[in-house]
Amino acid sequence: MPIITLTSDYGLLDHYLASVKGALLSEMADYKLVDIAHTIEPGNFFEAAFILRNCYSAFPKGTVHLVAFQEIAENGKHLAAEMDGHFFLLADNGLLPMINPDLKVTKTIEIDLRSDKSMFPARDILTRAANHLARGGSIDLLGRKAREVEQKTIVRPIVSNDKATIKGTVVYVDNFGNLITNISYKTFKEVGQDRNFEIQLPRSQRIKKLSESYHSVSAGSVLAFFNSQNLLEIAVRDARGKTFSGANTLLGVEVQNSITIQFT
Repeated sequence: MPIITLTSDYGLLDHYLASVKGALLSEMADYKLVDIAHTIEPGNFFEAAFILRNCYSAFPKGTVHLVAFQEIAENGKHLAAEMDGHFFLLADNGLLPMINPDLKVTKTIEIDLRSDKSMFPARDILTRAANHLARGGSIDLLGRKAREVEQKTIVRPIVSNDKATIKGTVVYVDNFGNLITNISYKTFKEVGQDRNFEIQLPRSQRIKKLSESYHSVSAGSVLAFFNSQNLLEIAVRDARGKTFSGANTLLGVEVQNSITIQFT
């Protein structure tokens, strides 16, 4: 059974998401629709890219991912892309190269369905492209090869010349208020060489060892560990969520804020 995933910045209270689903099901009902996320902060490319990067590959090859994020691009273009055996349909707004910067996009098509311009392109344009691909249609029939694609890049951690520090960035805050950084376990081990270290956080917080689980510290304490994506994560034990007592509110940290590891 073909699979189409949906990712958007629509939220859950408006009619937009239901309208997109209705347009998909009206044309083809014999496939599975899977919601990935719909509460992405509008304009937060880091969040959109992080969510897609860490879940798309869990789906079977050939899955169609319809991404209605910042769907009305400044240049008015929409793309159909093939990458890692998956199809992505989204606005040409810079998100595509951020989804998996370590992989080359196999093919990128500028969608041209010979329709009038739409103020709701996810419903009027991307759903038609999704149905075409889900039926096994060729991506080449959706338009011509894109000559240029809007470029945005993910932030990489910075290692000092003397390898004394790694300066990372918070790239995502999850529903628990946990701070997920762009510092990988591989970078941490290669630079650290098993030296002592100190993770320097805002408000003079310091962490000098890694935890093995959320329960390695007492309730309400801040801890650091490498998560299932092998990225450094800062958390608070028994947090009630990012709105109340997560690491983000306790430390006053947001996406794009810096986290530094000092080696000694």
